Amino acid sequence: MLLNGMFGHLFGLQEGSQNDSFLLNESRILDHCTEFAVHDGTDENSPDEEHYFQLFGDPAYGVSPQIQSPYSGVGVWTEEQKWWNELMSAVRIEVEHGFAIVTNTWPFLNTAWKLHIGQSPVGRYYHTGVLLTNGLNCLRPNQVTQAFNCPPPLLKDYFHH
Repeated sequence: MLLNGMFGHLFGLQEGSQNDSFLLNESRILDHCTEFAVHDGTDENSPDEEHYFQLFGDPAYGVSPQIQSPYSGVGVWTEEQKWWNELMSAVRIEVEHGFAIVTNTWPFLNTAWKLHIGQSPVGRYYHTGVLLTNGLNCLRPNQVTQAFNCPPPLLKDYFHH
């Protein structure tokens, strides 16, 4: 989820039993970030944190030039590390709200007893729900958009009209 409340990259359909690292690799999102999430006016010689826009992910994703995650492990953290984890925890909660927005807007997507992989096009339903949720966000900015004060695109721009 992006700061403007839009789902910017949707990957799947994958079995839920796959681990986070496998899914991150399969999604190729870091490859896309390497190619497209680059600050203007920087080049390969710029420090990574200045060159790339970075994603924030679960500690299972680790840290790379394209992704940041909270400090993990048990131990003594510095005050700065504690501050970082607390600050970014709020960001992560807003992203989780994005998934709730989709299923609250389209309750059919939250009826697991009706949706069975192999018997109904679950992925197509969810992708459609996300597409329509993004469209609605362009018309009525959602709570993620409002929390970050980052407006979504106009509907005509989102659908490239």
